[in-house]
Amino acid sequence: MSEVSTLTKSTTSVYAEPNAPTVNSITLLESFKDWWASPRCLMRESKSEGAGEESEELKLAKLRNRRIEYALFRTMLPKEIYLYEPGEPEQQKKHAIFGKLLDVKLEDGNTIHEFYLENNTDSKAEEQHIVVIHGYMAAMGYFIKNIEALIKIPGMRLHFIDLPGFGNSSRPKFPKEFLIDHTKLADKISQVLQIENWFIDKIENWRIERKITKFKLIGHSMGGYLSCCYLLKYNREKLVEDVILVSPMGTESSQASLINDKQYQVNLHNDPFGELHFETKEGEDIIVTEELTAFWKAIGQPKFPKSWIVEKLWSTNRSPFEILQCFGPFYSKILSFWSFKRFKNFGNDSDTTDMIRKLHNYSYSIFNQYQGSGEVATTRLINHEILAKLPICDRGLVEFFIDSDIRSLWVYGEKDWMNSNGGQYISEQINKRTHGLSDFEIVDNAGHHLYLDNPKAFNELVIDFFRLR
Repeated sequence: MSEVSTLTKSTTSVYAEPNAPTVNSITLLESFKDWWASPRCLMRESKSEGAGEESEELKLAKLRNRRIEYALFRTMLPKEIYLYEPGEPEQQKKHAIFGKLLDVKLEDGNTIHEFYLENNTDSKAEEQHIVVIHGYMAAMGYFIKNIEALIKIPGMRLHFIDLPGFGNSSRPKFPKEFLIDHTKLADKISQVLQIENWFIDKIENWRIERKITKFKLIGHSMGGYLSCCYLLKYNREKLVEDVILVSPMGTESSQASLINDKQYQVNLHNDPFGELHFETKEGEDIIVTEELTAFWKAIGQPKFPKSWIVEKLWSTNRSPFEILQCFGPFYSKILSFWSFKRFKNFGNDSDTTDMIRKLHNYSYSIFNQYQGSGEVATTRLINHEILAKLPICDRGLVEFFIDSDIRSLWVYGEKDWMNSNGGQYISEQINKRTHGLSDFEIVDNAGHHLYLDNPKAFNELVIDFFRLR
């Protein structure tokens, strides 16, 4: 694999415009039925340990969502993969290849939702664990087109997880102290680190509960950013030696950064943060040099559409789905326009509409839950232009990957709105010091969700980089 290349696989993608079904949304009647059947209890914050037993209403609501999820996976995955139905006890004799939905309880009483798959076709094959973390406004079910290619490999153990506060994981109320607008630089930086810890500490707790000692890591978008944070804090024992960052957010330095002063450009999850001296006075900005300005211009920034609506949502710490929930019985109808457009590349036969409907059911089931949890965090990690407050290029990541001998692949879609220059810059900096330790790829016929847009090319790339053949 070249260090910088473009994949030009001839594959069906969302940009290839196949003969998709003419239906472009669900009916208003279906939308009303979705709204009527949607559990209201899931629109309230999750209660953690010490809050008492779950009510029967909540248990049934969660079971309903798991069945929607199961229906999606059962429709999209081949029959050779045995899928345990929600609530079905695991059989003593293991199937050759199987998958099951898990809710892994954490120390704080919250849960991380996981789709776990296992290949036991060859008893002599070495176990290989891959953990996959999704991004903002997403969930683990959207990796549906990447499962079959990977789980065919003997010894494979796949872990697709919903981030805390996303998907079908617990959605505790986002801590109020994380939403305070600080004026002192030290407090601003500390707040971002605490928010990162809110996610990565739970991920580490999940790993310990699942007894995973070595794994390969894939993180997309916000999940890619958090994957880097996780490695900076928890990879001292070399849990991870190979990581794929899929269109990760927060790579580039910019005027939005809180750490443009080089004295703060260290691994803030490792070095004693309290010992750093913040000499800037309250409200005083770091001096921006011509050299720094030129660097920002050269590296660029995400091409995310600018909108006063997005800026307003950011300033008020609101999720777009919170606004959509206000449309009540019309919410599912509105969301379905996105669903039918987003997933139209999944096929062009008579079953495509049914597949898209199941994907839509899944999307509505996860996006119509409590929105004051993980979704809110994004407004504190990045600004409305998707520029990070603590960009990962300035946090000692290059040195850490080299010192820890972590192989990394930075991959983007050809039509990605995320700034590929940021990932390419980090990859080049790694290779300048240790040649061949990092790769950079552009996947043809794909956008930001390249694993969905061009799954065949993406799957081949993962298999090649992780050396799974």
